[in-house]
Amino acid sequence: MSQNIEKEFKNLLNKEEYEALLTAFNLEATEPIKQTNVYFDTPDFKLKGLNSGLRIRMYEDKGEITLKTPIQENEKLETNDDLTLDEAKALVDSHRIKASGNVADKLKELGIAIEDLRIIGQLSTIRYDFPGDKGTYFLDKSFYQDQMDYELEFESESLEEGALAFQSFLKLHDIKVRKAKQKIERMLAYPNSTTHQ
Repeated sequence: MSQNIEKEFKNLLNKEEYEALLTAFNLEATEPIKQTNVYFDTPDFKLKGLNSGLRIRMYEDKGEITLKTPIQENEKLETNDDLTLDEAKALVDSHRIKASGNVADKLKELGIAIEDLRIIGQLSTIRYDFPGDKGTYFLDKSFYQDQMDYELEFESESLEEGALAFQSFLKLHDIKVRKAKQKIERMLAYPNSTTHQ
């Protein structure tokens, strides 16, 4: 089964901090990854109630379905299915999740019926990544409804070492600590999040 454990730390940024990091790591000279997340849940938000998130992510050349379920703070189990871009678009256009595969099996385990799932919103991100001590950094600018926000994510192999490295990085770059909710939570905090263009 395509599963991996994600150890991740997040911090919201202001525009100045975001632009300072772009410059400090010369990221504008690199090609960003453009991705759109389309989120699914049941009408009564069963997945949200389980602190879980389900999305179809579309890149410029491929897609994937990912279900994130919690293990502990800063640690989630990711269950994935790869899709072609056409498959991803067809599923989104029909407001459906693939009825078979790793994600479908995991949803069944959680007692979530595929046919109950619907699109609850979407969020697009322009992402840069760069290596750091004890892991990889992701610098994100995200768009949802009429909102835009900036975020720094850090993925590490070790929760303990990752937490220390991330704190040191924020301090070194004079970035204020701001707890960042998951993208799906931020997207749901705004009206009209159920509309899908």
